[in-house]
Amino acid sequence: MTEMTQLDKRPVDDEEAAPLNPESVVAFLAQHPDFFLHQPELLEQLRLPHAERGTVSLVERQMARLRDKVTTLEKQIDTMMSVAASNSALFNTFARAQQQLFQTHNIYQALSVLTTLATELELSISVRLFDSLDNDLYLSRQAFEGFRRARLNAQHVYLGRLRKVESELLFNQPPQLGSFVVLPLGDPERPDGILSFASRDGGHFQPDMDTLFVEQLASVLARLIRHWEYSREVIE
Repeated sequence: MTEMTQLDKRPVDDEEAAPLNPESVVAFLAQHPDFFLHQPELLEQLRLPHAERGTVSLVERQMARLRDKVTTLEKQIDTMMSVAASNSALFNTFARAQQQLFQTHNIYQALSVLTTLATELELSISVRLFDSLDNDLYLSRQAFEGFRRARLNAQHVYLGRLRKVESELLFNQPPQLGSFVVLPLGDPERPDGILSFASRDGGHFQPDMDTLFVEQLASVLARLIRHWEYSREVIE
C-alpha cells in the first residue's frame, strides 16, 4: 500500500485534518523526496501539459528542465571565460604601460606612454598638474575645487558623464555625450594633479566599474611626478 494511499485511509478528524489541496500535496512531497522512487509506475503515468508538445511525462519534463539548466550554465561559463580573457588582456595592457612609465624621465615621456595606452583602449587621456609651468598641463587648483567637491568629495575616483563645463576643465576637446573616469594624482585631499580618461561612449564608464588598474596607474604616475620634482630640486 502506498504512502499516499495510507494517508487517504487514515481516520479523518474534521477539526484536525487539513483538506487535500495543491499546497498539502507539495508539502507532502517536500517531506518525502523519495516518494516517486517507491512508486515508479505512478511516475511513468503522470502527464504534464507542454506548450509545444501537448503533454509529456514527468520524466521528460524533468529531463527538459535539466537540459535547460545545463544550457544556461554553459552560457554563464562562456560569459565568465570571456570576461576573464578580457580582464587578462586589460591587465597585460596596463602592466605593460606601467613598466614603460618606470623608464620615463619626465612628464612628457610619460604622456607619450599614456597616450599610446589610451589609443590602444580607444580612449582619450588628459593629465593636468596644479603646479606645472606648462600652460597645456596647468590646472588651477581653485578652478578645480568646485569639481572636487561635486564629484570627488565622497569618493576618490569618479566614473560617469560630466557637464560640458566640467569636461572642458580637463580636456581640450572632450567627447560630446561621452563618459569619463577622473582620479587624483597623489593625496586625494591635496593632489599634485588629475588623471582622466574619456570615452565617446556615454555608457562606457559606469559608477560600479572596478577601478583597480587605473588607480594603480595613477599611483605610479604620482610617484614619478614626485621623483622628478625631487630630482629637479636636488639638481638646482
